[in-house]
Amino acid sequence: MFPDSMLLGDAREWLRNKLDKGAPCPCCGQRAQQYRRKLNSGMARSLIAMYAIDAHGWIHVPTQIGARSREEGKLAYWGLVEESAVPRDDGGRAGWWRLTDRGRRFALKQLTVPSYALVYNNKVRGFDGPFVDISQTLGAKFSYDELMGR
Repeated sequence: MFPDSMLLGDAREWLRNKLDKGAPCPCCGQRAQQYRRKLNSGMARSLIAMYAIDAHGWIHVPTQIGARSREEGKLAYWGLVEESAVPRDDGGRAGWWRLTDRGRRFALKQLTVPSYALVYNNKVRGFDGPFVDISQTLGAKFSYDELMGR
């Protein structure tokens, strides 16, 4: 495991080396793991729906496309969409998203992206896998076991 006297920098380095399989944080004990998120067909279908509604403007995802895959926000890992910074009156997320230039180009098969984003603490740490175009992602179904590294 790790000694109680471990310095903070050493603890960070120790945890960084364990993120692929997951491990308890040596400082707080919370489980930490890096996830390998696949750009899947639900995400691609949502991106296409957003493009069809308004390729350049803000779209209220819950009401305009019906939050098809519940993973629309994950498209931001690849820089394909961006979320409005304006919160709801209660401080929550408003649900307004728009395609970026990369997102429009991906929708039009003018851009390829890595098939996996490596995500820890909701931040992209890198990318993995072959580069794919949108048509190649349409057959890629979400796999819980693959996400969890099983």
